[in-house]
Amino acid sequence: MDEILMGMCRDEEDKMVFSLVRYIRTKGLKAGDKLPSIRTFSLELELSQSQVRSGLMRAAAMGLIKIIPRSGCYVADMGLSAIIGPFALLFEAMYMNTQPPLFDLYDLKTTLERGISKRVAKIQTVEDLAEIKILIDAMDKATEQKEMIYLDEQFHNKLAESSRNPLFFSLINVIHSMLRESRMRYSDFVSEFPQSIKDHKDLYEALKSQNEVLAGEIAERHSNRRKERLALKY
Repeated sequence: MDEILMGMCRDEEDKMVFSLVRYIRTKGLKAGDKLPSIRTFSLELELSQSQVRSGLMRAAAMGLIKIIPRSGCYVADMGLSAIIGPFALLFEAMYMNTQPPLFDLYDLKTTLERGISKRVAKIQTVEDLAEIKILIDAMDKATEQKEMIYLDEQFHNKLAESSRNPLFFSLINVIHSMLRESRMRYSDFVSEFPQSIKDHKDLYEALKSQNEVLAGEIAERHSNRRKERLALKY
C-alpha cells in the first residue's frame, strides 16, 4: 500500500473502525441509531476500552458516527446507507492488504461521485468554484498522461473536499490510490482525456447553477463511462 493507505491503516484503530462498519452493515443500522457502549464493544471485539475509544474517535473524524457527550455514539446522518456496503468492501481490502476488483472500485466511485456532486451543488462557495475552475483550466494544458491523471485526481479531491464531509474525502483519496496503477497502464487514457475534461466542464456549470439533480447525473455518467470502457477492454 502507498502512503495514503498506510496513513489510513493503524492496526487496532483500523480493526475497530472496520468492525464498526461491519457492525452497522450487519445490524442494518440507519442514521441516528445508537451504537453499543464502549464496554460492550470492548468485550465483543476483545480490545481494551482505550483502543475502542480511539477507534470511535477516528470513526467520528471520518464522519461515520457522531459522539454526543453523556449520551453515546450514533450513526451519522450522511447518506451512509447508500455506501456502507461498498465501504465495508473497501475497508476490508485495506485491512487485509488486498486489491478489490476494478469494477467494485468504480461502483463505489460512481456512488460517491454522485452524492458528492449533489451536495457540492447545494453548498458550494465562490472559493470552491474558483479552485475547481483553475484545475479544469490546467487540464486543458496537460500533455502527459501522468500529469493528466494527477490533475484528474486533484479535481475529484477538490469536489470531495468541497462537500465538507471528511469520509467522502478519505474514501476518494483511497480509491484514487487503488486505481492509479491501472490508469497509468490504460493506453487510451490520453485520447479519452478531452471527453473527461468536457464532463468536468459540464459538471462545473451544474455546480455553478446549483442544479443538484443535473450535477449528480453528470457525475454518475462520467464515472460510468470509464466502467463501460473497462468492460470493453477486459
